[in-house]
Amino acid sequence: MIIRDITERKKTQELLLNSEKLTIAGQLAAGIAHEVRNPLTAIKGFLQLMEAQLNNKTYFSIIQSEMDRIELILSELLILAKPQDLKFERENLSSLIEEVKTLIDTQAIMNNVQIYILNEYQDLVVKCDRNQLKQVFINFLKNAIEAMPEGGIVTIEIKKLGTNKLKIFFKDTGIGIPQSILKRIGEPFFTTKENGTGLGIMISKQIIENHNGTVHFWSDKKGTMIEVILPIDNKQ
Repeated sequence: MIIRDITERKKTQELLLNSEKLTIAGQLAAGIAHEVRNPLTAIKGFLQLMEAQLNNKTYFSIIQSEMDRIELILSELLILAKPQDLKFERENLSSLIEEVKTLIDTQAIMNNVQIYILNEYQDLVVKCDRNQLKQVFINFLKNAIEAMPEGGIVTIEIKKLGTNKLKIFFKDTGIGIPQSILKRIGEPFFTTKENGTGLGIMISKQIIENHNGTVHFWSDKKGTMIEVILPIDNKQ
């Protein structure tokens, strides 16, 4: 009898499958976004002409808002298809995190959520596209706030991982994510939100991977934790 541990082989197969899904999703995203954006531009133009000529404009604002939502989804799709558009520069991680906290604080206060930053390293520098990394962190914080409808605490913790990497933890005190759903986080178009696109986490993971980093998710009844690992830029 021969017994072999095929755990690593299964993990490799799963990573290859997810990578293939992401590649296909990116290709589909580019095609769909370009094909939809062209007629959408024409529709918006004709809508503006009609609005100027008609007295009753009751429905125009509704149509406009829905088309704006379509454009938002198209923009998210194009992020999947355009990793080469990233503009990498050396950025201080502490100031970037503080800026993100400032941007999200209003929404947090309105939802009775407190955000704390635990950081002993004020001089950590990462080479990144500042705007896209901010987009990822804002997305994680918004998800954390939405997971605590009765209020709660979000903690952002920054730690060193050896000399060349760092960890950023986003922890909430929400109700947690069931394991059946946790396994599917990051799949294309999978969402539990009524108005979600199913692209937020997927795009966030793609952006972190484009920064040579990784993302991991843990959750139980005490809350959810997201771990982001990024390389440190030690060059002066």
